[in-house]
Amino acid sequence: MKRLLKNVVLTAGVLALGLQAEAQQTVVPENDPGFKLKFIGRTNLDAGSFLNKNNGDAIDNGVVINDTRLGFVGTKDKWEAKVELCFPGGGKEKNVSFRDVTMKYSFNEHNKLTFGHQFMPYGIKLTGINYKFVEDPSVDYTFCPSRKIGVNYLYTSDPFNLSTGIYSDGSVDNGNSIVNQGVNLALQLIWRPVYNETTVFHVGGAFLHTDSPNYPTFSGVVPVQFAASKNKTFVSTGEMHAPNYERYEVQALFIKDKFLFEAHFMGASVNRKDSVSSDAFNGFWAQTSYQIIGEGQKYNKVTALPTSSAAGTLEVLARFDHLNLDDYGVENDFEFGINYFINKHFNVRLNYVLAAFSDRPGQDNDSYHAIQTRLQFSF
Repeated sequence: MKRLLKNVVLTAGVLALGLQAEAQQTVVPENDPGFKLKFIGRTNLDAGSFLNKNNGDAIDNGVVINDTRLGFVGTKDKWEAKVELCFPGGGKEKNVSFRDVTMKYSFNEHNKLTFGHQFMPYGIKLTGINYKFVEDPSVDYTFCPSRKIGVNYLYTSDPFNLSTGIYSDGSVDNGNSIVNQGVNLALQLIWRPVYNETTVFHVGGAFLHTDSPNYPTFSGVVPVQFAASKNKTFVSTGEMHAPNYERYEVQALFIKDKFLFEAHFMGASVNRKDSVSSDAFNGFWAQTSYQIIGEGQKYNKVTALPTSSAAGTLEVLARFDHLNLDDYGVENDFEFGINYFINKHFNVRLNYVLAAFSDRPGQDNDSYHAIQTRLQFSF
């Protein structure tokens, strides 16, 4: 109860700061009009309930204030700096921690170089507040790594994107040193044969090589974000003694006015120390969205991902995830949702989730049904 009250006070502070920042718009010093400072932030009120729960399950229903962030973006000529802090909440965050801490240099409108703590060009975590559903697809959660410290080069044009970079495999989220933590090499290419105001079609692929002393674990979870149920693992490879491994991704996205369809195939090939052959794990997810009320789906060609809809939009969604961890088990998720964007600051989401687990060694098949909702504030 005490923690919930602290989170309520923190959220109220974020709301007040956000509304004040919005009133001030972007700060531009009179003596240096080339410098601009914009405050950013967000917080989520998540609530949910499992419609079924087996005896002994380490999951629960709940209400939580989650993923509260504050930060700023400063620009000066061709430079842009971003700093974002995440505050303790009901999720996995136990202390104040850094999220994006980057310095970006734009050579021109097409070429950019970004240094710092950032996501690699793989998966959809770049979407941030623009997720269609409350939680990531389970397959994306399984294969997409957290932010890493490194340098990224991005070329963007209407026909295609090229993104590549080199990153440490250490994690500053949990306080680990990034020295001698291995290396990640990433490459992503997106091609847009159709790109105009009402229609987008792109196909693309990504490759990620990791050489690191941090042995990998690939796990599937129930894709919910409330209370103690967040990110509970129900199918997992456990720690794999693998000094190097590769991850890959193939994707397609189609937007036509108010309709959106998106699909990603993801996988990993792991070279174990204790095996002469490599292990292969894979999965795919696909989602569709249609705006019952709205101005049309939005797309960001820099991230090559859909973005939040305009104020007043009402949309319905459906998603399917399939994760195959070979001898360790299979997960299939069915999700349905409805989103309403109240204005540019507030939106509300309602999701139904069915997560089914099978072929796990020594365990029976099982499934979980849940309803979850999110009220999100951002500025």
